[in-house]
Amino acid sequence: MPSLDRSSLNITFRIWVALGVSFFCLFVLILRLWYLQIIKGEYFRDRSENNRLRTIYLPSPRGLIFDRNGELLVRNRPSFNVDLVVEDSPDPKKTIENLAEIVGEDSQVLQERLSKQTKRRRFEPKLLLRDISRDTVGRISAQRHRLPGVIVSVVPTREYVHGGLASHVVGYIREINQDQLKSQTYRGYRMGDDVGHYGVEATLERYLRGERGSQAVIVNAIGNKIGEAFFQPEIPGTNVTLTIDKKVQSTADKLLEGKRGAIVALDAQTGDIIAMSSGPRFDPNMFTSEISKEDWSDLTNSKEDKLSNRVLQGAYPPGSVFKIFVAAAALSEGVVTPSERMTCSGALQFGKRSFRCHKHSGHGAVDLFESIVQSCDVYFYTVGQRLGVDRIYHYAHDIFGFGESTDLGLGEEVPGLIPSTKWKQTYFREPEDKRWYPGETLPVAIGQGAVTTTPLQVARALAAVVNGGRLLKPRIVRQLVASDGRVIQQASEQPEVVGTVDIEPWILDKVKQAMVGVVEDKRGTGHRAALPKERGISVGGKTGTAQVASRESGSKRDDHAWFAGYAPADKPRVVVVAILENAGHGGAVAAPVVHDVMASYFGVDDVGVATVADDGALPED
Repeated sequence: MPSLDRSSLNITFRIWVALGVSFFCLFVLILRLWYLQIIKGEYFRDRSENNRLRTIYLPSPRGLIFDRNGELLVRNRPSFNVDLVVEDSPDPKKTIENLAEIVGEDSQVLQERLSKQTKRRRFEPKLLLRDISRDTVGRISAQRHRLPGVIVSVVPTREYVHGGLASHVVGYIREINQDQLKSQTYRGYRMGDDVGHYGVEATLERYLRGERGSQAVIVNAIGNKIGEAFFQPEIPGTNVTLTIDKKVQSTADKLLEGKRGAIVALDAQTGDIIAMSSGPRFDPNMFTSEISKEDWSDLTNSKEDKLSNRVLQGAYPPGSVFKIFVAAAALSEGVVTPSERMTCSGALQFGKRSFRCHKHSGHGAVDLFESIVQSCDVYFYTVGQRLGVDRIYHYAHDIFGFGESTDLGLGEEVPGLIPSTKWKQTYFREPEDKRWYPGETLPVAIGQGAVTTTPLQVARALAAVVNGGRLLKPRIVRQLVASDGRVIQQASEQPEVVGTVDIEPWILDKVKQAMVGVVEDKRGTGHRAALPKERGISVGGKTGTAQVASRESGSKRDDHAWFAGYAPADKPRVVVVAILENAGHGGAVAAPVVHDVMASYFGVDDVGVATVADDGALPED
């Protein structure tokens, strides 16, 4: 038997090779363990924990909104949202395609919605569908085996109890957008959160929102809940009580159905807004779910402009309503006396131009009282000449607050415009255009020309005339109450006076007497604003018919109908202003609208005059 040569086997070399390979493998294993535990340790701990624990954020119910009498206007209802936990789905794209097939949606739209939610953490649900029906929930539940990672959650969503009632006041909510998420104003918000986009919902967002809660649940390997770790309850938002009266608001809204225009009712002593209606309106409930392109197009149609609050954002020539304030200025400046009579033959010749009165046959000789009662244009053309445009500007802008925001705090306001020589010098380019010509003052004196105002400005200025000369800051919020019952904010019993009308009381009395004559005198243009005599509530006011180009007819001039009224005449409590776009004459169209709003406010069973056809018996203005 041959002997083995140990040297030829080279056992020592093989041992060293084996040891080297073993140490190398050990080194690689240690290096891998170091990488997994030190470098990626936090990642895997988070993944492991999220495979077991999931934090679910609980949206807080928004605060409720009430009218001044405690009637509920806006509340919350349960709704169903569909979310996707991407990490729980082996093939998210396939899952979304299956979901789209089940619910009848476009899978591409759902995929885009998912891809936009980039700031959410791992294992955090991403919103795909909101406010789905119970029938859709049933279809999803029956197909759960095809939808790994899909969650149906119950969340509170907004319900506007009376549909479009006061829609321009309460506003609406929508899902937060990318621009808002980048803003410091919305710090702490997440994609999928609802925020106020309009009206009180937007301006009081920080109060209405509340604080979200959180819940940690224990899940199994496929994401199904098997237990609960901790729970932090959500805090409901603050409840808001508005100054509006649902009954009066409902009347105003109905009066504007199918019309373009605005109605505002203002407490003459406090500045509280009793009703604020803009037509056409919209139903805020349409924003709580996915809004269709057709609905959005209808809302943003430039002709109807449903999302514009015409009370604040409608800049209109005030027409003869403006004569109230020009008359006060003329008496205060002494350019006319109450008893001075001027002759109206139907037109005033000024230079080469004839400025016509609305009554082509003329009013004859009229004094201040008769000129307001019959709304004589020629009288106010003459008064305007004597005052000059800059004195008209001083009284209208500096004293009665026209041409500037009322600072209501309900979104953007249009300031309107009161022209002056300085205004023309500033905003016109050519030297020949900068000069103010005397003939330009005449239309300004009757609320035409370059003059534009908002209905709220007219209401506030009229309130200052009838309440003793206090220019008040309008207010829409009466009270804020936290979910635990704490009163956060309460409107003061004393109104906020932002200016004093520096006009002698006897002058204001003369103007008020004339406004009562507009409604009660047999020659007055505002008969239809009168309340039943047996109720003993006297009404004062002023008609207005502003000439403008119709939206439908282009160059054809189609009048805006105005009426600004107050009652009771002896102790004013409420001011109501109405404008109906391209609707006709103020006395025939707007005065009956103000009558119906006042009848609703005073509880007079006489609502419905505004629906009566014009019999042609009233004066035109």
